[in-house]
Amino acid sequence: MAEMDGLEKLVAAQISRRRMLQGTAVAGISAFLAACAQSGASPTGAATSAAATEASTEAATSAAATDAATEAATTAAATEAASESATAAAEIEGPLNFANWPAYIDLNEEETESPTLVAFEEQYGIEVNYQEEIQTNEDFYATIAPQLQEGLDTGWDLIVHTDYMAARLVKAGWVEPIDAANVPNAVANLRDELKGYEWDPEMEFHYPWQSGATGLGYNTESTGRELTKIADLFDEAFAGKVTLLSGYQDTFSFISLLLRDRGEIENTPPDLTVEDAQKIHDFLKPYVDSGHIRQFTGNEYLQDFGSGNTWAAEVYSGDLASSAGENDVFVYPEEGSIIFTDNILIPKGAQHKRAAEAMIDFVYDVDNAARLANWIYYISPVKGVDKAILELDPEAGENELLFPPPEVTEKQYGSPDVTDEEDAQFQELADDLEGA
Repeated sequence: MAEMDGLEKLVAAQISRRRMLQGTAVAGISAFLAACAQSGASPTGAATSAAATEASTEAATSAAATDAATEAATTAAATEAASESATAAAEIEGPLNFANWPAYIDLNEEETESPTLVAFEEQYGIEVNYQEEIQTNEDFYATIAPQLQEGLDTGWDLIVHTDYMAARLVKAGWVEPIDAANVPNAVANLRDELKGYEWDPEMEFHYPWQSGATGLGYNTESTGRELTKIADLFDEAFAGKVTLLSGYQDTFSFISLLLRDRGEIENTPPDLTVEDAQKIHDFLKPYVDSGHIRQFTGNEYLQDFGSGNTWAAEVYSGDLASSAGENDVFVYPEEGSIIFTDNILIPKGAQHKRAAEAMIDFVYDVDNAARLANWIYYISPVKGVDKAILELDPEAGENELLFPPPEVTEKQYGSPDVTDEEDAQFQELADDLEGA
């Protein structure tokens, strides 16, 4: 488990001031990882060894009877499980309408269909209407908020939003509760360090989809050189060919690392203040007005790289690796990077809630989760994927998108942790830059 050290630091950095005060289980995770590194076993192994020895001794005195009983029990259990599975599948109705971000699902070699979605459809006998409808949190939120305010069905059974937007939906009462009995894989396999969010401490309304980082993306043929710093985005040679991500949660956090290195602000996310936000706005404003920054985007930058309209950009970590051209490169900037978790939610009034729960449970199966991560190059929230993915690709352990090294994770930060009043002030500054 040595390769998990970087991941532990990555996740620890996501914990906001508020969550730290509430006492989440980071210390326990550290102890668990240390125990794994030292013994190669789970922490419960030593505690159960005496009982296991006693049980083995008793079993040795009646091996024939035990074998017969075990075989009978196994057969009965298998029959019961098959019956329950068939019954559960019969209760699930579709189609499942699933809205997600671009480049966030696995594809076959021909890139014509998703093995995960095909396997789900075959298992449950229902159609999945999977659409890459989410380009930014704010824009997609704007398309569903009117229906949710009126208590109407949005047309979606599953949606994926980043922590801050997921929190907004949960606090508004616009998310269906997830029945834990219908998602046993998720309950059992969710990584401990992703539990205990202030806005959903008991995991009643969300499960993480993937975690990742915002960093620096560029096309080597267009730029003519390697880029290593956030500061490189402001090279005069790239004027009109640079994009940043829409919304202050990503871009203000990202640019704050540059201004901190320059000594213009002292704080780093999640501790940015409104005063810091004003300085970030004032730094970016001339670049926006001059056209150096051509646009604030969501995942549209993938098309912009392909067309040559964008040479360098703030991007999400897995996108260029899974979906861009051969000359498109992602790097963690020297100044640092911003981490995030995107979450699966069932919007209030969803018509196929049971199918949505089945999908959540399906993608929390370790093998399914490993297949996903091995294609999309984001960090899986599922326990055991770090080992399972190596069976699919023995070289995956060297992939810094899946397993960020310590020199990267020690310079990673979460998004701003702000009050509702501060959120409005941050957003006003971002809107001014984006022309909203």
